[in-house]
Amino acid sequence: MNANLTRLIILATVALVVTTPSALAQRQLGKKKGPTSKIYLAEAVGESQIVTGEKLYTAKQATAFDAPGTVIETKEGAHNAYVYSNGTGMFVDESTRVEIDRFVQEPFQPNRDTAADVPYEPSISQSEVHVARGAVGICTSQLVSGSSMLYTTPQASMNIRGGKVSIQTNANETVIDLLDGDLTVRGSSKDVGGQILRPGERAIVRASAGNLAPTITISRIPQEDLDASDARVTVACNARKTVTFDIIEKKAEVGPDGPADIPSGGDQEIVVKPTIPAEPPINIVISPDRLPGN
Repeated sequence: MNANLTRLIILATVALVVTTPSALAQRQLGKKKGPTSKIYLAEAVGESQIVTGEKLYTAKQATAFDAPGTVIETKEGAHNAYVYSNGTGMFVDESTRVEIDRFVQEPFQPNRDTAADVPYEPSISQSEVHVARGAVGICTSQLVSGSSMLYTTPQASMNIRGGKVSIQTNANETVIDLLDGDLTVRGSSKDVGGQILRPGERAIVRASAGNLAPTITISRIPQEDLDASDARVTVACNARKTVTFDIIEKKAEVGPDGPADIPSGGDQEIVVKPTIPAEPPINIVISPDRLPGN
């Protein structure tokens, strides 16, 4: 109960802190209904479960889901790599639970770059993701003006403005390593300003006894931990290269036979297109003893 209350307070406070850009994005999003955002499972190792649309699925590589409300849970020895339809990659380590509370997008820009791993997201997006336990790695494209990305844990909230981030959390503390980019970390509703993390820095947010606010300690990322954080982020970045997202116009559904060939008023639908890697050259190695004269 206390953890849920703390989480709600943090979310409410961060929403107030970023009122101006958030309100602008909300107004823009309200001009035209955006497509339902997607999340693509680029890599699945071991046993994991996904709950989306009140249905439970076993994680299967190269599948896509509606992102809002999706819950991802990996078992011991398992890991996943996902790509959001705004181009953000996310690595989910073993024994981790991730809850995508909110992820909305504007209609895609018509002149956007449609290649995989593009440097900019295709439209304004707003995401709120809760890491209940475990570890994740995040690799973003450059967020466009008006976008917001909020990650929370039981002890902390992070307003990520782009880059490469590793997050580890348990019942007592959250460890945030920023490898590239920019973010602000907050530990409680009283932490209005938050603390800015720079590339190469680590923030440790620890729960305090009673009703005291969590404490935030910032230092350089220890060299012995850097490889693990970099590995999480690298998998997330590599996942971004495995898929592209495109837009089609939705068709209006007429009768029990499914969609009719009639546009539904310009609403867009995101479609997933896994990329096909170029075939590497075939190098034929011949043993010297097979050569003529030997």
